Amino acid sequence: MTTAINTDKEYQNRLKQFTSLKSKYQATKYNDSSPSSLLYLILRKVDLGIELTELEFSWLREQELFETVEIVCQKQQSKLEELIKLENEFSHLKSQYQVPKTSGAFKNISIILYPILWKFHSGNALTNSEIEWLKNNGLGGTVALVHKVELERHFFALKAKYQATKYQGSS
Repeated sequence: MTTAINTDKEYQNRLKQFTSLKSKYQATKYNDSSPSSLLYLILRKVDLGIELTELEFSWLREQELFETVEIVCQKQQSKLEELIKLENEFSHLKSQYQVPKTSGAFKNISIILYPILWKFHSGNALTNSEIEWLKNNGLGGTVALVHKVELERHFFALKAKYQATKYQGSS
């Protein structure tokens, strides 16, 4: 009996989600409200940021869901533009923090490297484990630069603390 209740509750949740997705993506004129419909799958994919296939776009057009197609295309274009911006920001950070240009295998560590560089660039100190990760991945130049910048930050904080900011030297 518990399984039947859970299944019914799950079905109701899917039904609510489908109704919400149909509204969000302007597909309310599609009559089938069953969570087992192809439209539900397509809208869930779109909502998760998964690109649709040409088959799925064709099906949406066959159902005369042109507004939905337009919204999906705009969303996918916007996602692509944001990915390009993000990649450009990352490229700039890699250059700024002396990350060597290497082969495509280096992309695998970008998932970890980007937040580390972003964190440091935003003024936060790196943890020992982050420094170790940089060292272990052959980024000694980046580590040296991080240490240099951290020393400068510390020095400027001391200057501010002791009200010695009118002295321009950094030694």
